[in-house]
Amino acid sequence: MLFSSLDKHVGEHSMFPLPTSVAEREPQSATPLMEALMDRAPARKSPAFIRGGIPPRVLRRIREYIDANIEQRISVETLARLADLSVCYFVRAFKQSVGLTPHDYVIRRRVERTMKLLSDTNLSLSEIALAAGFADQSHCARRFRQHVGMSPRDFRWSIP
Repeated sequence: MLFSSLDKHVGEHSMFPLPTSVAEREPQSATPLMEALMDRAPARKSPAFIRGGIPPRVLRRIREYIDANIEQRISVETLARLADLSVCYFVRAFKQSVGLTPHDYVIRRRVERTMKLLSDTNLSLSEIALAAGFADQSHCARRFRQHVGMSPRDFRWSIP
């Protein structure tokens, strides 16, 4: 009895809600698909309840660096130097602040950039993959499918 009520309570307020499948949605524009991408992010506590982590101004500097250099290789060592932290501590503090590891965050930003380029340009997928910072078209397609739930080609064709 106690466990069934606990399961019910935990299920309602799960820290990692199950995302809605992108295939179940009717993609009419890039916006619902971008929302679907964000649905897959783990729930974060509000900033008032987070202790430790990276200060907001340092986090902003790191995010700006990632966005400005998304097409290049971005190492965790470089990001840790920007934060003036050791690599090990930086990874833990970043995950505590953002809810994702630095690598997962960079991949997510690259997928978002790919979505934007697919919807706004007529570039080929291989050109988009390089512009978004992926090693090649195959890597881009694999990560895109993993995060969005459909191939980049299907995403492009679904945009009105």
